[in-house]
Amino acid sequence: MSRENWIIDLSKIRSRQGLYEFLELKFSKIQPGEKVLSIGAGGEINELLYEYSEKQRFEIVSFDIDKDRKPDILGDICSYKFEECTYDTIVMCEVLEHLHSPHLGVDTVYDALKTDGKLILTTPFIFPIHDRPYDYFRFTKYGLEHLLSKFTDVTIKERNSSLEAIDVLWLRLNKISGKRTHYLKRLIVFTVFYIKRPITLFLMRYVKTDIMTTGYNVEAYK
Repeated sequence: MSRENWIIDLSKIRSRQGLYEFLELKFSKIQPGEKVLSIGAGGEINELLYEYSEKQRFEIVSFDIDKDRKPDILGDICSYKFEECTYDTIVMCEVLEHLHSPHLGVDTVYDALKTDGKLILTTPFIFPIHDRPYDYFRFTKYGLEHLLSKFTDVTIKERNSSLEAIDVLWLRLNKISGKRTHYLKRLIVFTVFYIKRPITLFLMRYVKTDIMTTGYNVEAYK
């Protein structure tokens, strides 16, 4: 393992806290024979989805705007026309913030779902800019409710607490570059995990607020 890998791995553990737990629960409930559309090919989330597909025997169709990711379907989700009522489940994780017209993307997803079909969606809220220059938006839970207003049953939950979101912002400083940043990154990770984390857990007993989170986990039925 390189000197930097342990920093990246520890940062991911905390910065994606609440994401993979949610996805594993939802992926485990996809039934054998279901047809699943995964919007945004590649990455760890898709690797996890394919693992569950092998175990549970459901079909995955990948969709992406980037041909280098070699999706089954190449296109822009904001303008692509699927055959209506095709998919049992659609997975759109850490993608919504990268859509130039998110309302159109959600409309496309809605039309592509079968009646009673399910959308599994995650998106960041308090989170640094990533995948430049295609990081366009951040959504509150109220904005998500508005975007998903066509759906009949929508559940939106914070990924983690407000205090944990502050820790994540510190950890994401591992993305800084430049001379003499190696030791600074180590110091930040050590401080957050071994000094600040215990303080955060203590304060969470007394500070109850939903004003911040790193992101939202969403389940919506058509």
